[in-house]
Amino acid sequence: MPYATDEILQTLRGARELSGLSQRDLSARIGVPQSHISKIESGATDLRLSSLVEFARALDYELVLVPRKALPAVEAIVSSASATLDREARQRSQVFHRAQAALARLSRDDPDAPEIRRLDQTLRELANFKLGKTDLEALRAIADRLMKLPAGPTALPVVERASQHLKGLRNRIAHALPEAPRPAYDLDEDDEDA
Repeated sequence: MPYATDEILQTLRGARELSGLSQRDLSARIGVPQSHISKIESGATDLRLSSLVEFARALDYELVLVPRKALPAVEAIVSSASATLDREARQRSQVFHRAQAALARLSRDDPDAPEIRRLDQTLRELANFKLGKTDLEALRAIADRLMKLPAGPTALPVVERASQHLKGLRNRIAHALPEAPRPAYDLDEDDEDA
């Protein structure tokens, strides 16, 4: 691996890990095999520029050419901006990335399924709101459940229920409604813990 690319690859690997994405999650997001992500991160493959741009953007990074004389100033600004990302913002980013990765995996079999499109739209809308701790936990639970679902038509009813739940969350936040009280127990037939 050429020395010049070491820092870029380390940054991309660190960004993936910080966002809570596994190599498999990232591969689902950008549509390449997990083994290719592994080769990229280890420097075992020479990355095309278009692939590098796609990889970086999937992790909410942007590639920019900077004049060498301006590099110290740009690095200082980036360092300062990165330091201001608080723990909650990183957790929020991880949860949304995980939910999007789960959705990408589920949509491979049927990308035009209306249930998947509705959930994707709701996730995009929720990304514009400030989520409280309980809201974030609800989204995390849904993302975790979606990650465990086997892809295929049997997943669509669960995706639809997740979409409805998140729409309720979105509406409550958008209209500043008080949080509904949680039941002492839940009789959800899909609950594997019962």
